[in-house]
Amino acid sequence: MTKEYGMFTPEGNYMVGRIAEAAELLAQQDGTTNAWHFANRELRKLATADEFGEATDTAVRDTVHELVCSAGNSYTEFYV
Repeated sequence: MTKEYGMFTPEGNYMVGRIAEAAELLAQQDGTTNAWHFANRELRKLATADEFGEATDTAVRDTVHELVCSAGNSYTEFYV
């Protein structure tokens, strides 16, 4: 079952899920701030595809941000 990230399609949730999983691992290994910068950058790249334009919507980014902060056991600023 694919986690919901606020994307409009199951494929979109899957793609954001891949970014979120990589960012969670990065947060554990390299810190929350670096992981959030990575995730935010990857979400912006994903949003350039017509079918995934909502990847930069606040709801999607907020969900990923919460996961990254939780995985890194620390808070980092949402706006980068």
